[in-house]
Amino acid sequence: MSPIAILRIIAFYLLAVVVATILGGLVQAQIEIAAMAEVPLDLNERVAAGWPALLGLLPTLAAILAVALLVTLPIAEALARIFRPWRWLLFALAGAGGIWAAHKLLPVLPLTLPSLTTPAGGWQWLALCVAVAIGSWLFGQLTRPKAKRGLRVLG
Repeated sequence: MSPIAILRIIAFYLLAVVVATILGGLVQAQIEIAAMAEVPLDLNERVAAGWPALLGLLPTLAAILAVALLVTLPIAEALARIFRPWRWLLFALAGAGGIWAAHKLLPVLPLTLPSLTTPAGGWQWLALCVAVAIGSWLFGQLTRPKAKRGLRVLG
């Protein structure tokens, strides 16, 4: 593999971590605001309260997602070589599985996210898993091998 190809993969990995972190941070901040709000908030109040929560969550969430995706994306790539038609699904499941595994390991780790360690409704976890799955799906799409064109006579 050429150095340029390795740098491309690293850049795509960092992009996937950034996208997953931003989307996951937005979801996580809204979950925390909903948990702390005593009365329902309108959109402007949610956005105003969301920025400080988001800025506090991003470094921790970025570290958790960087490690989770570093483990799960190579597994998804290996499986995608076998199950080519389901490449998109494998990468999305890798991201969702990575954040789920991180959630199971969070009580052991010193890094914690407040609403991840408290029991939450299923829709909240589903929203966070979907947010991270989008970032890992993006990585899978950007690193997809080029389709071979032309006449293939003997395989």
